[in-house]
This record gives sequence, structure tokens and C-alpha cells, in this order.
Amino acid sequence: MEHYRRAVEPAVRGAAGVVVTVALLAAAAATGGRGGVAIAGTYCLANFRHCRETHCAVTGPGWTLAAVLGFAAALAPGDGLSWYRVNAATIVFVVILAAGYGLEYMVAARTGRRALGQAGQHAQDR
Repeated sequence: MEHYRRAVEPAVRGAAGVVVTVALLAAAAATGGRGGVAIAGTYCLANFRHCRETHCAVTGPGWTLAAVLGFAAALAPGDGLSWYRVNAATIVFVVILAAGYGLEYMVAARTGRRALGQAGQHAQDR
């Protein structure tokens, strides 16, 4: 898990993460797919385990579930999940992002720390 987190981190952290996610969503739109947030979600799960950043507690499971739903929508026969297209996935991505960082802001305002519990170093401090 640590190897995965370190390998993916440069591509999904900070401004690069936004660019990579937009590129994944654009590629999904171009190919008709709907699973553009799987890498960001799994990275956040691994990163939360590592440094316990508050936003990762929301973005990790949220984006991973959004990606699973996207894959299910792409594979589902018929119109059962036809509503979950790239536009819906993009809205879900942004809502989860806002919820994660909103929670982190509230935790930081209350505790003075961005991490939950007794965390290790923040990724940006390494």
C-alpha cells in the first residue's frame, strides 16, 4: 500500500491532482466510460491510512465509491444506471472534494490540526 501511495502521490496531490482528475474525466467522456475517479479515491484511502489528513477520510471512500458506481454504470446492461454519466460523476467528484476540505477546515478551526487523531507527518511536510 505504501508503494502505491508513493507512486501515485505526485500525480494526484495538489494542483496536479486536479489536472489529472480533469484529464481522467475528459478521457472517460471521450470513451463513454464513467469511472474517472478511481485513482484519486484509492490514493486518498492509502494516504488517510498514512497521515490521517481529514479530507482523505471523506474523499477516499467517497471517490472510491463514485468510481465503483461508474464502473457498474459502464458495465450494467440496459438503462438502470444510465443517469450516472460523466457530468454526474464530475458533480459527485466536486461535491465530495468540497465536503472533504470543508470537514478539514472545521477540524482545523477547532483543533488547530488538519489531521484526525494522533497522525503521522502530513504528506506536504515530508
